[in-house]
Amino acid sequence: MVAPGRRDDSGAASRHVDQRARARWFSGILQAGGDIWVNVFGWDRRTPAAWADALAAEIAKHWQREYRLRLLGHPLSVRWRPADPELVQPWDSLAALVGTWPGRPDDLEGRWAAGPGELAGEKRLVDVLRRIPTRRLIVLGEPGTGKTILLVRLVLDLLSDAERTVGAPVPFLTSLSSWDPVQQELDDLLEQRLIVDFKGLHRRVAGGVHGRRRRCTLARALLQEHLVLPVLDGLDELPEHLRGMAVNRINEALGAGGRGLVLASRSAELRAALRPPDGIEAEVAGAAGVELLPVPAEEVVEHLRNGAMGPAARARWEEVSARIRAGPAVPAAVTLTTPLMARMADVIYNPRHGELLSSVRRSPAELLDRRFATADHVRNHLLDAFVPAAYRYLAPEDLRRRLRWLRFLARDLQVRRNVTELDWWRLGDAGPALLPGLLVGGLAAVLGVYGLRIPASAGIGLMAAVGGGLLGRRLFGAGSSMARALGGGLIGGVAGTVVAMLTFGAVQGTGPSLTGALAACITVGSMGGFRAGLLGAFAGGFAAVLTGRPEVTAFAPFVNGLGLGLGAGCAAVLARRAEPARGYHWSLTGLLTGLAAGLTMGLAAGLQAGPGRGLLLAVVTAVLGSVAGGLEAAPADTAALTGPALSLAGDRRTFWATGLAGGLAVGVSTGLGPRFPPGPGSDFSFGLRVGIANAVAVGLAFGFLRAAYGRYTVARTWLALRGDRLPRRLMSFLDEAHHRGVLRQNGAHYEFAHQDVQERLARHPADCSEGHKRSRGG
Repeated sequence: MVAPGRRDDSGAASRHVDQRARARWFSGILQAGGDIWVNVFGWDRRTPAAWADALAAEIAKHWQREYRLRLLGHPLSVRWRPADPELVQPWDSLAALVGTWPGRPDDLEGRWAAGPGELAGEKRLVDVLRRIPTRRLIVLGEPGTGKTILLVRLVLDLLSDAERTVGAPVPFLTSLSSWDPVQQELDDLLEQRLIVDFKGLHRRVAGGVHGRRRRCTLARALLQEHLVLPVLDGLDELPEHLRGMAVNRINEALGAGGRGLVLASRSAELRAALRPPDGIEAEVAGAAGVELLPVPAEEVVEHLRNGAMGPAARARWEEVSARIRAGPAVPAAVTLTTPLMARMADVIYNPRHGELLSSVRRSPAELLDRRFATADHVRNHLLDAFVPAAYRYLAPEDLRRRLRWLRFLARDLQVRRNVTELDWWRLGDAGPALLPGLLVGGLAAVLGVYGLRIPASAGIGLMAAVGGGLLGRRLFGAGSSMARALGGGLIGGVAGTVVAMLTFGAVQGTGPSLTGALAACITVGSMGGFRAGLLGAFAGGFAAVLTGRPEVTAFAPFVNGLGLGLGAGCAAVLARRAEPARGYHWSLTGLLTGLAAGLTMGLAAGLQAGPGRGLLLAVVTAVLGSVAGGLEAAPADTAALTGPALSLAGDRRTFWATGLAGGLAVGVSTGLGPRFPPGPGSDFSFGLRVGIANAVAVGLAFGFLRAAYGRYTVARTWLALRGDRLPRRLMSFLDEAHHRGVLRQNGAHYEFAHQDVQERLARHPADCSEGHKRSRGG
C-alpha cells in the first residue's frame, strides 16, 4: 500500500446446496456490518457447564445424521475381547489411581468390573467405558473392523438422555491424523478443533481452571474444567516417528486429575509406539483396553442378504452364501469379515432405497470368480468398485470426471499432506505457491502505475519495508497477530523517518515523510510479528526519507506500482491460516494502532496543508483505521456445530468484511490527503486515483491475511481451469460425495469413507467405471 501518499449435474441435493451457497454469499456481505456490531461488546457470561450442555445437543444432532449416512442400513454386531495386557495398565492399578484423585464419588466402585475379562462383549462400548474405574479406554482393531463407527455410536450413547446428566463431560470425537505432537500439546489441538467445529467457542470467558478468574477461550475453559471427554481416533494414522510422542502428550494432558479418555488405534501401530525395540517403553496412563474381533463371514453375508431390497435382490446372494458355508477358507469368506468390507459389498451389490435392481450392474457371484485368487484380490476389487458404485446413476463421462476429482483430492491428502482430514481451507496450498501473490500483486501494481503519480520515494520505501519485514520474519518468526505487527510497523516507520530526517534532512518535507512512514507500517503488517514489523517499517521509513525528491519523474509511477504490488503480493503469499475465520472480535492493540495511524496522518497533513486539513484527516483516519486495525477474525457467538459449507460461508464473510474495512480506511485516508507535489489537473481526480489504488491493494491484503477464502478461491479456480483437477463448484461436489457415502464428515472436516479408500484412489490414476466387467485383482 502507499499512503497519499460447468455447472455440474450433481442431482437435486447438489443444486440445493448451490442455491444456499449463493444466498449465503450475497447475504454474507450484507451481514458483515451487523456481525461486526454483534461481536464488539462483552464476554459471554454463561458458565462453561451451560455451554457444555448446549455443545452436547449440537454434537448429538450432528452424529445422529452422520451415523445414518455411514451405516446405510442396520449395523453389524461387532464383538470384542480384552486387549493384550502388555498394551494396557494392570487392572488393580486403575482403582488405586482413582483413589488418588480429588473429589471422586464414593458410590462408583460397585459399578466397576472385577477384572479385564468382564470387558468382553458386543454392540455397546458405553457399557465397557462405564465399568472402567478411570473411564479411560483404548479401542484396538485391524483395518476395517469398525473402530470409527463404534466411536460414533459411543458418542451417541454417552449423549443419550439415559446416560448424560446436566453438566457432565461432552464426548468430542476428533481425528489425530494431522496432529504434530512435537509442536502442539493435546489440549491445544482440542481447543483448535473445538473452535473450528463450533461457533462461539473462541469467545473469551471470565473463568478458568476450577473457578479461578482468568481470560481464556471458552474452548479452553471447557477443557480445563474437564467438561470435554476426548474421543481420539486414528493414532495409527500419525507418522511412525510421532506416535510415541503422541502418547506422551496424551499422558501430559491427562495429568493427575480424573480426566477420561477414549483412544482408537490399530493394534500393531500402538504396540510399536508403546514397546519400541530400541526406545523407551510407555503406557497410556490409567487405561484399560478392548480389541475388536473379526465378524464371521456367514454373518456378514446374511447381513448383506437381509439388507437387499426384495426377494430378487436377496436371491443374488444365495450362491455366495452357499460357497462360504461349504468352504470358509475361500478368499471371499476371508475378506468379508469386517464392517468395512461389508459396507463396500452392500454399496456395490445391493440397490439403495428407490433404485431399480436393474441399475446394479454387478452381481455378488463375481466375488467367487477365479481372478480373485487371494483375499487381498477380493479386498482390492471391493475398494476399487466402491466409488463407481456410489455414483452408478451418472453417465460414464460424469463418473470419470468425479473419479478424477476424487483421485486428485486423495493424492493431495496422501502425498502432499500425509493426513486423512480433507479441510477446504488447506486446499489453498494445493495450487502454485506464488500464484496468489502474482495475481494480487499484479493487480495492485497495475493500479499503482495508473494512480500513484507521486515521487518514487514512496515505492522505494515500500520495497525497503518489504525487504526488511522479510528479513525480520526470517530472524524473529511470525508468531504474533497482525494487529501487533501493524503496531510494530507504525513505531518502526515513524522511528525510521525521524532518524533519517535528523541525519539527512527531509528533501520533500516532513508531511510526505510521515505519510511514507505510515505506508511502511501498513506494508509490513503482512510480514507478521511485532519485531518483523518494527524492523521492516524502520527500513521503509528510512529509505523513503533518504531517497525523497519533490519531483515526479516519468519512472516514478512504475516504481510506485512495483512497490505497491510487492507489498500486496507478499501479503497474499504469506497468508497462512491454521483454521478458518467465522466472525470478529476487537483487538485493543489494533484499535490503538488505528488511532495512532490517524494522528500520524493528521500530523502529516497538518504540516503540509494546514491544521484544518490535518484535523479532518486525523478524525477520518482514526475512525476508519480503528475499525480496520481493531477487527480480528474470530468465530461468531453461538454454539452451533458448523459443517464445511457453513465454515466456508463464514470465512468468506470475514474476507469481505475485513477487506472492505481495511481498503476503505486506507483508500479514503490517502484519497483525502493533500497532494504532493502540487501539479496540474484536478485534485479530486488525483485523490480518487490514489485512493482506489491503495484501497484495492490494501483491501485484498487484509482479506488474504485474515481469512482463508482468498487463497482457497485462487487455488480452486486454478485447479479447475488447469486440467479439470477439481470442479468449480467444489463444495457442491463434496456435499454430493458425502451424501453418496464416499466422504464422511466430522464437524468442518471431511474424510474419505476409510483410509484404505483414500489410499486406493491415490494409488490408481487410471479411470474406471461401474460398467467395467472386469476389475484388477491387485
